[in-house]
Amino acid sequence: MKLKHLRLFNFRNYKGLDFVPGENINVLYGLNASGKTNLLESIYMSIRATSFRSLKDFDLINIDENSSSIITRYMTEDYKDDYRIEISKFENKKLFINDDKVNTKEYRKSRFVVLFNPEDLNIIKYSPKERRKFLDDLLSNIDLNYDFYMYKYRRLLFERNKLLKMNMDRNLLDVYDREIVRNGTKIIIMRLKTIKKLNEIAKKHYKNLSGDDLNITYLSTVPIFVDEEELMENYLRILKESLPKDLEKRYTTIGPHRDDLDFKINKFSSKSYGSQGEQRSIVLSLKLAEADLIRDLYKTKPLLLLDDVFSEIDSKRSRYLLHSLKDLQTFITTTEADEFLKSVDANFYRVSQGRIL
Repeated sequence: MKLKHLRLFNFRNYKGLDFVPGENINVLYGLNASGKTNLLESIYMSIRATSFRSLKDFDLINIDENSSSIITRYMTEDYKDDYRIEISKFENKKLFINDDKVNTKEYRKSRFVVLFNPEDLNIIKYSPKERRKFLDDLLSNIDLNYDFYMYKYRRLLFERNKLLKMNMDRNLLDVYDREIVRNGTKIIIMRLKTIKKLNEIAKKHYKNLSGDDLNITYLSTVPIFVDEEELMENYLRILKESLPKDLEKRYTTIGPHRDDLDFKINKFSSKSYGSQGEQRSIVLSLKLAEADLIRDLYKTKPLLLLDDVFSEIDSKRSRYLLHSLKDLQTFITTTEADEFLKSVDANFYRVSQGRIL
């Protein structure tokens, strides 16, 4: 899959942009706050229909305007389609494929993007929330059904937590428990299957980077069983047993919203013992594994967005990253097009005040 054409109208600091990127590596360089990350954000949104920075769509609209649009053309060996997103301060965003209005699931179908930015380094060293966010973003990227189950699960969890804070109706709580378990089980199974595949691929990248062994484990608050029915039964049992604790805490203490990932290097936890270099190698391996996983599952190449990543990794990791992405259409942002980046076959674009020069 290739991005052939990008047009922006009143998106962030871009009043108007008409951009035809190169087929392979595209380097966007310029001063901070010039619009480089905004451009990556628009590309990301043109595929995922959501921003990786802002929860509110109207934040994407130029401060002096009331509406914005992102218009793109994507091409594969099988199709060439035009995509459009219209954002307004006064109504919900609208999505179009070849001028036909579509829903989010249809809009995102068969197109993939992998984002790597400095915040991803938080995956290893910070709280479980960061690792769950990585996992949710990964699953959302490769399986559109995941969003459906997560949406239902979060709604049910919100309602259950409300019941825990008041004089609850035990019969109503039982109804919520069964629905939470039904959706939570789907989420856990999808996570387990994906982590198993991701682990196999990431291990190879990490071995090439460092020579050491990486292993990724899903840490569940619910006993894991291969059989889905058995998993549901035990999940429901544990949820019932945790009720006294949940009432004391006034929130649900077990389930996929409390699960975690563990990254071990040569059988030692990277969170406790891993150096900064090792942690960066893990994240790099994860992102490359995500791209490989998409290719394996869907027989298509994702776009790769690298936001100021090369300032955070050393030359060895930089060389490996560039070597690994040579057959992907890639967009790289940097403050300077230094000699290292100039040594690769790439298209260079200077970004200044919302313009590409």
